[in-house]
Order: sequence, then structure tokens, then C-alpha cells
Amino acid sequence: MISDSKDIKITLRISEDDLDEIDTFLENNPRQGSRSEFLRNCALNYISNKSSRKGGGNSNSVILSRKQQELIERMVDLGYYSGEEEAIKSIIEYVFDNGMIKTIFEDRISKYGQIEKSLFRNIKDEEDRINRSRGVRLDE
Repeated sequence: MISDSKDIKITLRISEDDLDEIDTFLENNPRQGSRSEFLRNCALNYISNKSSRKGGGNSNSVILSRKQQELIERMVDLGYYSGEEEAIKSIIEYVFDNGMIKTIFEDRISKYGQIEKSLFRNIKDEEDRINRSRGVRLDE
């Protein structure tokens, strides 16, 4: 469905320092577009975040490696996604929809299960060593 709405021009008062900071950010992040596009997206993201929190929605954050961040930014720059949040959401949905989450959990359970066994084995060995040094017999 094509929207018949037209853009409305508004006036925004902002300090020169704040405008310089926005311009510097835009120079370093050209995929953000113009000032207008950037500020529009900021306002809409702010509303979206506030709305989802009021409705009991989740607020999550993800810390990505530099390589992951660069790849996602590249996908956004190429137009595959409208923003980083959409890209990350799409990737997570893909993992769940294709049953990959089961493999991830199985790998984690295996990895941490081995660590747990090793940890308990080391604790048991240390307890045995301490008891032997005290002359305590464990088979009594």
C-alpha cells in the first residue's frame, strides 16, 4: 500500500555545539544520510524504544566484535537492511527459524559440561590431597 502522506517541514532549535557533534557523527557515518534523515530516525527509534518498554517488551543490547560490526554495517551500506537493528534481528530470526539454535545450545552444553566435569574433578582431587595431608582416611 502506498502512503499518500507528504513530508512536513519543522523547525528545530539546537545549539551550535550539538549541531557540530551531529555533523561530525554524520561525516564519520555517511550511511546515516542527511541531518533530516538522521534526526527523523533518531526520533522514531526513541519512540519505538519507549513504546516497547511500556508494553512490557524486552530491551536488549548486543556487543559485537569489530569484524561482526563491520560486516553488519557493510550489509546496511549495501542496502540489504535499513539499519543495524533490523540486520541483527534478521540474523537472530534466521538462526531460530532454521533450527540452528539447537546446535548452538548443544555445543554450549558440551563445552561447559566438560569444563564443569574438569572443575569438579579438580575440586575432588584437591579435597583428597588435603585429607591425605591431614591423615584422614576416606575409605573408613
